[in-house]
Amino acid sequence: MNPKKYNTPISPAQLWVGNHDQLIREVQKRLQNIFCAQEGCETCVICKQIEKQQHHSCMWIKPTKKYTLDQIAIIFDTIAFKLEPDQNVFFILQHADFLTDTCANKLLKSVEEPPTGYHFIFLAQRLSQILPTIQSRCIIKNFYAGQKTVCGTPLMNIFKSDTDYPPSQFLKILDEEKPNEKESMEMVDQLLSHWIQVSKSSIDNKQMDNYRAAQAKITIIKAALETPAMPGSSKIFWRNFYLQFKQQ
Repeated sequence: MNPKKYNTPISPAQLWVGNHDQLIREVQKRLQNIFCAQEGCETCVICKQIEKQQHHSCMWIKPTKKYTLDQIAIIFDTIAFKLEPDQNVFFILQHADFLTDTCANKLLKSVEEPPTGYHFIFLAQRLSQILPTIQSRCIIKNFYAGQKTVCGTPLMNIFKSDTDYPPSQFLKILDEEKPNEKESMEMVDQLLSHWIQVSKSSIDNKQMDNYRAAQAKITIIKAALETPAMPGSSKIFWRNFYLQFKQQ
């Protein structure tokens, strides 16, 4: 069954940023609204197929670790076929922040000018990990913007401030907040956004010492994002993170 026809066109390329589980639910609701004759009843066969990622017009792609060219080859095999009028096919790339530069560059032309009826939805937890060339070709929807952020917590304030917090105070705050692995990576991602803004502001105001300090912190944060907290290791992760910040 083809989706109902909308008065406004469906964007061919979208980048959704947020918590992965939330993004999956939001995409499922969006696709149900498009394909379901009742605009997302959640109970019909179409809605159930979409919920189980089994609908023939919705192709879910998920990397094992980093994306490989073999994993995205199915996209190019599929778009070689011309669609019927008003037919739509969606490629949903989960964990798009694990796209390698090679894979992202391979997708650029198809994302920029997909054949009629084909659409891309990139799902990412960290916008900073998506190549600017991909970002520039997508409509970006940030689901973090509508959530309660953790930017103002005492633990976050330690890493946003130039104040020298002693180890005893840091450990006390860490024991009180006890962020889990998922929360830890969301916090570090928000710290990256914060220090990028500080860096840009320092350049604009020609404060080169502040700029260099911010860049040093950005380097530490990016390294932390490359080695995320593993299950049960968030406390060790934050201790190491704290030590690197103190040494900077």
